[in-house]
Amino acid sequence: MQVAGATEEPQTLLTPDTSPVTVATAKMQTQVGALPIPDETLKVLTSFSWTEDGDASQFRARKDQRQTLHRWNRYVLGEKYMKALSARPKTKEDKARDKDIFDLSSTVHASETPSLPSDIKTKPDHTFEVKLEYDTFTNEKFDLFSDYQQNVHHESPTETTRSGFRRFLCESTLQRRTDASGKRLGSYHHCYRLDGRLIAMSVLDLLPHAVSGVYFIYHRDFEKWSLGKLSALRELALALDEGYEYYYMGYYIHSCMKMRYKGTYKPQYVLDFDNLEWDLLDDRMKELMEKRKWVSMSRERVLLRAEASSSSSDDSDVVVVTESGEKKHDVADFYPTYQHRSALEATNSGLSLITLGMPGVMLDPPPNLGRMRLRLGPATPIMRMDDIVAWTMGHVKDRATIKGIVAELAACLGEEMTHKVVVDFGR
Repeated sequence: MQVAGATEEPQTLLTPDTSPVTVATAKMQTQVGALPIPDETLKVLTSFSWTEDGDASQFRARKDQRQTLHRWNRYVLGEKYMKALSARPKTKEDKARDKDIFDLSSTVHASETPSLPSDIKTKPDHTFEVKLEYDTFTNEKFDLFSDYQQNVHHESPTETTRSGFRRFLCESTLQRRTDASGKRLGSYHHCYRLDGRLIAMSVLDLLPHAVSGVYFIYHRDFEKWSLGKLSALRELALALDEGYEYYYMGYYIHSCMKMRYKGTYKPQYVLDFDNLEWDLLDDRMKELMEKRKWVSMSRERVLLRAEASSSSSDDSDVVVVTESGEKKHDVADFYPTYQHRSALEATNSGLSLITLGMPGVMLDPPPNLGRMRLRLGPATPIMRMDDIVAWTMGHVKDRATIKGIVAELAACLGEEMTHKVVVDFGR
């Protein structure tokens, strides 16, 4: 089964072996919203945008981020080349650029071999190229992935397989195309080659209004160069240079120290599960993340208003009335606990995401679910779900039925996207 966007050129979003969590990711990628992973450790899901109005130029690199770029450029070019470059007469553009505090785009590309000036006779110490390539499987990419998984994530050689790599990071069902403005769209591998050797690779989804970082791998030989930090800056530059407007860094789990680096790229905004609006990731939000399993700033604003109008400072005496008129008597009630402690337990329960009450998933599937469109094969016409005989035999919360599977998908995608896609059962 695949889900294709009902646009001029349908975009594939879901394959038969894709989990409901991937459906949520697909929703994030199509700019409708974003969903959390069903994990007890989840604090908040973040996508990275530079300003509320999408102006990527508002990004300001920190000192350590600038140093990472400069240190890598010096390594690639070498001292002799750097001296020859500094002795070269500067153009008006060079002088104007030097007046700026820091120019991300020019610094990112400064050590790339195709970007070097042709009038310097001194050769750099290394050749360096970064290219967007199709997300196809190659042995070269798999060898890099295997080294990364075994040395960074400490997987055993038997756990790192070619089929697993292909399924995880290659040949995405998100179709590649070029839009009217010339922007590349779809899934790509951003490949870093030093002296012809593949040393690192980002897996990216290029979307109409965003560069979405999926995964990043690098070879252990280059660990000291902070290539993860370098890749984030390069992906930001890509969004800035080619007009993608936003850069999404994916999930942010506050309790996971390895993810804390995402908060150092500022300004950054976090998606609220409840109203699908963006809130600034500031000290106030981080403080709340220390206290809550997950954070909704729209809920927090309601709580603040209730506390301000209450004569008691005791949370247990605070009565919160939601927009639907439901009364919540304390913070614990307003942030409900879940019946399963981990994502694995929730998955093994066999319950629908709708029943589990996963944050970000609709508690009830969108109305008129039977009108959702489908195609049974490449040569068949598009029809409605309620045209299927088995449709009437199922229940929206029964994952063993067609209706239950489709309802779960729709609850993840949301009402707007549900009526824009075509589910293809022929693949």
